[in-house]
Amino acid sequence: MIFDASAPLGPVFRDAIVAILEEVLAVRKTEITDLDAALGPLVDLMTPLAVGGKHIRAAFVWWGHVAVAGEPADPGPLRKLAASLDLVHAGLLAHDDLIDDAATRRGLPSLHKAAGALASPPNGSLGDAAAVIGGVLLMQWGEQLAEQSGLLKPAARVAFDDLLTRVLTGQLADAWASAGRRLTGPGGGTKLSHAQAVAEIDDLKSASYTVVGPTRLGALAADADEKQLDALERFAIPVGRAFQARDDVLGVFGDEARTGKPAGNDLRQGKVTSLVESALHLASAEETADLRSIIGDAGATDADVARARDIIASCGALAAVEQAISGNVATALSALADAKLRPAGRAGLICLAQAATNRDR
Repeated sequence: MIFDASAPLGPVFRDAIVAILEEVLAVRKTEITDLDAALGPLVDLMTPLAVGGKHIRAAFVWWGHVAVAGEPADPGPLRKLAASLDLVHAGLLAHDDLIDDAATRRGLPSLHKAAGALASPPNGSLGDAAAVIGGVLLMQWGEQLAEQSGLLKPAARVAFDDLLTRVLTGQLADAWASAGRRLTGPGGGTKLSHAQAVAEIDDLKSASYTVVGPTRLGALAADADEKQLDALERFAIPVGRAFQARDDVLGVFGDEARTGKPAGNDLRQGKVTSLVESALHLASAEETADLRSIIGDAGATDADVARARDIIASCGALAAVEQAISGNVATALSALADAKLRPAGRAGLICLAQAATNRDR
């Protein structure tokens, strides 16, 4: 077995994906510096975004493929296809941090902050430009790596494009909602409830992009049939929702040393999340007023954030979200029980679902 199904995000898998990413980025750096040698340090800043992640999307591509076709005799093409999503994700992170004006990512300065500091004197506008253009380059390199894998058959190509469309739409909807705008239906019709808006954004940004899309991409690259695709989708959708809910919890209660992001920033940025939505529904009128005064306040103190955490936990919202995570994982695993899938792939997906939703970073 190339990778251990019981450790789908283990060091052996991560090292294999990182090796491909580092090779690609080294080649791309040479291309960029051949055009302008001064840009080398900017490319160096982009590397941690790609290689320093959890590689969850890459893992869902891999095990979605193995579930349909078994382990490949030549793992190289599938590794490239899997790693391509880490490059795409890195580009999206550069843009996400710029939109949120986030100071750090994975314990390091975010790309726009680090790039701005390279200028003499430091220049925030140049840093912003580097994040915009650097993010586009990373996504382009990801798409090129996917093409180079040779596995983007017509159906898989459609899945790859759909994945990108959905996450970019979700990013835009999230920015809109976090700014206090309400989403409307087709043609500007009936307004969605706040809870519906949260659910739709989560499905676009996380369920579709992190789990459903990658799993479907890997399966279609293996020529999955409709019954296999149906079972994998019924598995992937609830896992994606549980993954996003875990992110929501970590964004408020996570250990900054583990997440690499300032704890409580989701609250200060007014992030629309299932956790906050649940708290606003369950808290008392006084607690709701306190919570609303903190959410979206960029100047909220650590004491304010601690108060928000207390409200979210004491009103039962945290417990409700944890219960939802467990329920979604159980639903997902039941979808695999009778599906016509390869045993190693099924085992890998089961362990991957648990690793992706029960984590501290």
